[in-house]
Parts: sequence; structure tokens; C-alpha cells
Amino acid sequence: MQAVAKTPLIEFSFKGPRDALVDILERLKGAYPIRIVESDEDSVAEDWTSSKLSQQIKSRMHGGSYLRIDLFKAGASQKALAEATGIPQPHISQMIAGKRPISHENAQKLAKYFHRPAKRYRVPPVAA
Repeated sequence: MQAVAKTPLIEFSFKGPRDALVDILERLKGAYPIRIVESDEDSVAEDWTSSKLSQQIKSRMHGGSYLRIDLFKAGASQKALAEATGIPQPHISQMIAGKRPISHENAQKLAKYFHRPAKRYRVPPVAA
């Protein structure tokens, strides 16, 4: 069960006894309008991927966005990535910012480093 209280926006998920959640919600009702959303993980995933917000986020993703995500998940620095791949660090920074396209050769190097498909990094930036 997920409860969302707005004004100010508070969102939380709760796993535990239902009576404990009911007690928490009763305490919040006095201060905030509450909307309760009950769902399982499958329906949440379906709703999220088809949501307008999800589509807006996805439309703004480019190869550099995925590079930033993979770099963060790997816990590596741009400098370490540059040394491992032979791609100059300023180029990596520009790719992440969407100011430099990621060439086929660089996508191959990144794919090898992160163990991902090269096409992940070949998504062009959206023109601003």
C-alpha cells in the first residue's frame, strides 16, 4: 500500500501490518489531504512506464545521460573512465552534458567498459 499526502508533498511506501498503517494515516489526515494508492509492483511498473512523466523523461535521455548513469553506478570517475578507455576526459564530460555526440568507436569502448550494448550510448541529444 502506498499513501500520498499532498500540500506539502509527502510520499511513502509502507510494508508491515495494515493496522499500523491505518494508525499512521489517521494521524496524518488531520493535517493533510490524503490519497491512498494500493497496487502491486507489476501494476506500478505498468503505470509508471506509460505515464506522461515517464515519457517526458525518456524523451530527454541521450547517450550521455546513460553514460552518466552507468558511471555513477560503477562508482567510477570520469578520469578513471578516460584512462581505461583512452577517451579524453574533457570529451567524456562533453558527452555527458550532451554537447558532444558519442561516436561509434567511443560507444564500443564504453560498452566494453560497462558491459552494456553500444547502442545504449548512441541515442542523440534532443535539440534545445
